[in-house]
Amino acid sequence: MKKTLIHSGLVVTKDFIGKYDIAVVGEHIQALKLPGEFSPADFDEVIDATGLHVMPGLVEPHVHFDAPFMGGKTDHDMLTGTKACAYGGITSVISFSNQSKGTSLIQNVKDWDDHNRGRAYVDWSMHGLIYDASERSISEIPELVKMGVPTYKCFTTYRHSGRLMDDDSMLQVLQKTAESGGMLMVHCEHDATCEYLTNKAIAQGHKEWIYHAVTRPAIAENMAIQRVVDLMKTVKAPAYIVHASTADSVRIVSEAQADGLPIHAETCTHYMMLTEDMLKGENGYLWICSPPLRKSHDLERLWNAANLGPIEVVSSDDAGLPSKMRKDLSEGCFNKVPNGMPGVEPRLTLLYTEGVMKKQIDLQKLVALTSTNPAKLFGLKNKGTLQPGADADICLFDPEIAWTMTASTLHMNTDFCPFEGKKVFGKAKTLLCRGEVVLRDYELSGSPSHGRRVFRKLED
Repeated sequence: MKKTLIHSGLVVTKDFIGKYDIAVVGEHIQALKLPGEFSPADFDEVIDATGLHVMPGLVEPHVHFDAPFMGGKTDHDMLTGTKACAYGGITSVISFSNQSKGTSLIQNVKDWDDHNRGRAYVDWSMHGLIYDASERSISEIPELVKMGVPTYKCFTTYRHSGRLMDDDSMLQVLQKTAESGGMLMVHCEHDATCEYLTNKAIAQGHKEWIYHAVTRPAIAENMAIQRVVDLMKTVKAPAYIVHASTADSVRIVSEAQADGLPIHAETCTHYMMLTEDMLKGENGYLWICSPPLRKSHDLERLWNAANLGPIEVVSSDDAGLPSKMRKDLSEGCFNKVPNGMPGVEPRLTLLYTEGVMKKQIDLQKLVALTSTNPAKLFGLKNKGTLQPGADADICLFDPEIAWTMTASTLHMNTDFCPFEGKKVFGKAKTLLCRGEVVLRDYELSGSPSHGRRVFRKLED
């Protein structure tokens, strides 16, 4: 087995920070020692990490690869998406499945295994989608968990497209989740409120992009999260609130955790850095996502919640679509724009620039939010850590490099960057996924045959 030495870097994990050298044997970390305690002559490859932060490879638990939505299809598939992951320091990515309502979750997992074999630069997994509490959906949850896919998402909105899960259904899904060892992920927006405000705005002749934010207000998200919390008091099962975006949403989750409920929450990079003002311009449709971007005071509260809790994960919710497709499908009206933005590659650089450099989080919290916590929450047993025996998923991050973030300076399969023109610091320089160098000196060097689907099992 190949032996690799990474030396002279600042090792950063959730639990410790300091100067260490790391020995990798085959696919796993063998040992960490103080600088100079390993002999370079004993290794097949020696990587100099002087001036770099050496951290666990990032875990990205929320992307939509190859996903159809509102007449469009997302920019990234597994091949292009995991390429962007590598440039973003990500060694494990979890995408949502894309089966249609009424079709089999189990078959979708099998199809993804077949379709994506040999098409991933880094390791990957998937979440299921639960649209209802039909006999088929409920019966497949235990088998889904056994297949290493113990997490699945439902929606409290999108009644018009058949995705809304009502209270009766959610209670049934929560019960089966509790019995099966899974975790229910929930997209929280109160559908009746959003539909009422949307119909009212259109009736009044409003088509402007900003009305996407106006008709999907913070209160709609807060109401839906509170409803999930109330249902969990009836059926206590693990739940994960995806893309929390409001000041009150994190308060509701925090209070639920204090009451002993097994609830978790993430936010996304764009909710921490962009506001609804982006929707006011002529090209505002490019920043339409659901929930929508919020106000400045929400950003401040999200940073605080990421630093102190209850936010445990910052994801990207990568779901970009071609700009022309989005504009054409919108027909000039806010409610017809396919929702979603790209963001899988910029996450690490943005959180370093806006978080660490501005002292809103520290380096160890950055690792926790982007690697250790999602690995633990989503059952990626050997990921998110640099402990001996763990997978050799290692990101060497250059904190000094300064650059301008644009669609052309990124490596995503997209013509649009939500953070276009932003001056940023830091970039993944070298990346190892299970011991294989997939990014070397800022350039892709791995093979799409290396990445494999990870069997996940949640902790009891």
